[in-house]
Amino acid sequence: MKETTNRRELFQSLAAGLTLTLISSKETAAQMGDPESVLRRGDRIDVAGRENQIIEDAFRLGYDYEKRYGGCAQCAVAALQDALPFVPADASLFRAASCLDGGATPTGIQSCGGFTGAGIIIGHLCGRTRDEIFFGDKKLSQELLRSVYRRFEERYGSVLCKDVRAAAERDCPQVVGLAAKWAAEALLEAFANYRPPEPPATSAASATPAKKNGGGKK
Repeated sequence: MKETTNRRELFQSLAAGLTLTLISSKETAAQMGDPESVLRRGDRIDVAGRENQIIEDAFRLGYDYEKRYGGCAQCAVAALQDALPFVPADASLFRAASCLDGGATPTGIQSCGGFTGAGIIIGHLCGRTRDEIFFGDKKLSQELLRSVYRRFEERYGSVLCKDVRAAAERDCPQVVGLAAKWAAEALLEAFANYRPPEPPATSAASATPAKKNGGGKK
């Protein structure tokens, strides 16, 4: 009986030690920027006032990577990984984007790879996890990617590869640079202190329709 009790106490001690080890590992991972951690609405990240520099870096890296190496989806992913300090340099994310450039099809009538690469990073940072598959909140990630979509629509009239290429006159490095820039802006607005510049105010004079010549009395 005493031997059974000692054995039970040994197993309990081992289990307690394992639990402490797991907790410690999770705390350490969180401190080091756990790639499995998820950003939620209202979370704030201190980037030391570097928001504008990060956005510039995202554009420059996206442009340079696409120009040098090609592969718009991977280049957008790499640019965001290298420009934003809170995006993990996860090699599997980069590899996952390898077949998504050029609209991911021979026809080019699917989404631009730069847009898709931005979505991979946004979804990784604040999408729902596999544990949350039926109940997790994916609304924030959708909102952020749709803000990137609106920027594509404003500039190119579409997010489809074929349309974007035509509107951009096949300047894919610029497309990837802008995709990374717009994704960085969306993420920094959601989680840091970035505020997009206000559109220029329309003056009263320019807002008033000009009178047609000869409109007065003769």
